[in-house]
Amino acid sequence: MTATPALALEYGDPAPDNAESSSVAALKMGKIGSFGDCTGTLIADQWVLTARHCLESVNNEGTQARIAGKVYNADSWALSPTSDAGLLHLTEKVTNATPAKISHDIPTPGQTGTLYGWSSSSSMARSGQLPMAKMVVKELLGGAPSGSDTPSAPETPSDSKTPTGADASTETAPPQAPQSKPGMTETGQTESNPEGMSEVPADNSIQPRIETSILDVQSVSGAGMQGGDSGGPFFVDGKLAGLATAGTANGDPDLPSPSAAITTVAGTAEWIDNIISDRDTQSVLTAENTPAPPKNIQSSGDNIWGYLAIALVGLAVGAIGSRIRNARQ
Repeated sequence: MTATPALALEYGDPAPDNAESSSVAALKMGKIGSFGDCTGTLIADQWVLTARHCLESVNNEGTQARIAGKVYNADSWALSPTSDAGLLHLTEKVTNATPAKISHDIPTPGQTGTLYGWSSSSSMARSGQLPMAKMVVKELLGGAPSGSDTPSAPETPSDSKTPTGADASTETAPPQAPQSKPGMTETGQTESNPEGMSEVPADNSIQPRIETSILDVQSVSGAGMQGGDSGGPFFVDGKLAGLATAGTANGDPDLPSPSAAITTVAGTAEWIDNIISDRDTQSVLTAENTPAPPKNIQSSGDNIWGYLAIALVGLAVGAIGSRIRNARQ
């Protein structure tokens, strides 16, 4: 599976005017960005959920969200330590849209949901109409979070090893994720995280350990995705079940992708609640305490190669282990 940045909903259908669609936000990232750089979802009266990699690509000072036709300024943000999820805090409360409800369930293969995206690459979005596409879940990558009723994927066997010699696969292995000692800062101090989450490096510039389930979804109508839908919401049964992380159909970000990787939010729900309820204020960043973005100008999807690589390394090993066990049985 080849990863491309999450894309715009080309050939999508116009979204109806309802509570679900009104919660979808068009994001302008940084002072020099434009609306449609990324997409997000209003989940509380002053908080928007989007993709973490959108918030790491540029200096977020000057970032704005357009929700139900009104523009709001963002003054702070937070990055999930275990998934491609991030939060934007708005300077004023949103009163013209209803916040989406977070789903605590992980969609299962065969379920259908709706994906929304405000990408500026979409002619429909540029005309002011929100595009949407029906997507069916083809596969669940990774296990269910603790406390979820959704069955988990097979665990990685403790004695699994990378195949070598005649048993080696002819496919190219995903790039290895950067290695770092869990929970340790440069000064050797540990950073604690919400209950149920592994400790991660305190340096926010380091990519997170992907511990959240990822969905492989396919467009029902053939609608494709292009640059700018990163962070776009995936609704199932009226609740926010995931966000757009990457297109998976081809290696060219300029080509529409009818399939996508969706980061589920069930495993991130506790972190989200801690942030928006002000129980966790230390994880909230501002222009003053945010690590500088990369010196080279990046698009909102550039970091997704790293995120998907981190996720797929572990998931591929788990899948191989499962097949080995099934073959032995």
